[in-house]
Amino acid sequence: MRKIWTILLLHLKDFFKSPGALVLMFVMPTLFSWIFGGISVNSEQTKPIINVVLTKSEISTEILSLLKQDVHFDWKTVTRKQAEKNVSAQDAVAAVVIPVEIGQRITEKKPLFDIIVQRKTENYLALSSHLEGTAGLVLRSYQATSSLEDAAFPKVLEAISSNKGVTVEKQIIQKDTNDSAAINLMFVGFAIMFMMFGLSGAASTILDERIGGTWGRLIISPASKLQISLGYLLAYFFMGWIQFAVLMAAMNVMFDTSWGRLTYLIPFASLVILCVVGFGLMIAGLVKTKQQASAIGAVLIVSTCMLGGVYWPIDVVPDIMQKIALAVPQTWAMSGFKEIISGSLHAGTLLKDTAALLGFSALFFFIGLRGMKFE
Repeated sequence: MRKIWTILLLHLKDFFKSPGALVLMFVMPTLFSWIFGGISVNSEQTKPIINVVLTKSEISTEILSLLKQDVHFDWKTVTRKQAEKNVSAQDAVAAVVIPVEIGQRITEKKPLFDIIVQRKTENYLALSSHLEGTAGLVLRSYQATSSLEDAAFPKVLEAISSNKGVTVEKQIIQKDTNDSAAINLMFVGFAIMFMMFGLSGAASTILDERIGGTWGRLIISPASKLQISLGYLLAYFFMGWIQFAVLMAAMNVMFDTSWGRLTYLIPFASLVILCVVGFGLMIAGLVKTKQQASAIGAVLIVSTCMLGGVYWPIDVVPDIMQKIALAVPQTWAMSGFKEIISGSLHAGTLLKDTAALLGFSALFFFIGLRGMKFE
């Protein structure tokens, strides 16, 4: 055990002496998470602004209440002149003008609302469906009360806007990932990606050690092949855990993040780190020089991270890509972290993710250890 510990400490000391490795393992993932995490947090806090131009009527006020039921937008009442100015300056996505003659417009089959928009952005496309739905409600309400007294129409609109919808009693089997969990998952994704770069680079130092003679001196030392292998692998494993722990602490300080239950997070993160170590060892065992390892590793890491949902949620890609993504370990790692961070902790999903990562780890270590030449 002492020989394994000695080899482990020697590699950790060499690792922390390298400024480039420290930047890749700690500075870069923290910086990326801070930049993109800040953007995501601010985007969740800042809603798209929609200006509304009202008339002095009860109907106009009730229509505004209907519009405000979409809480994804910030509805602000302004004058028409100010609305045109805001839309022109792109301070507002669009402006909705509610006319006085609602009944006349319905009779003449004209659009109920006047929309001021400079360009049709994604926010406007989302807004347009809500406006169409609201206009349909207003139209049906007017038709239903056309034979009644004038006060009936605004009263119906008031009743609709104050209605809370349908209450459903349900048992939550699996929680949906909320916005905070999605941002935390993005931090984990960056950690996995940079961990793969860092540990792949660390594992490829074996190639330099072969050329420099260090590997040969280790082979003829009193340490056995098993002790040498364990010393290297444990060193890389601790490097990965140090990086992951530093990122968790940094993100907790900057964004007050939540990582779920540690009793689930720590074992699963350890398995992911073990899989990444195996990946780095496999790359080192398949190539002959460190330059080849860097080139091939970069291509494999970036492409598999794109497939595995590190850069964007896997749910947004086509079905065929989701099936292909099952062939990369990042998919299963992100799925397991999603369960833990969101608090869902669905046993079936976690067991499936764990089994997949164990399979990938075994495959990577098998290929890597066969490629290591103890000579």
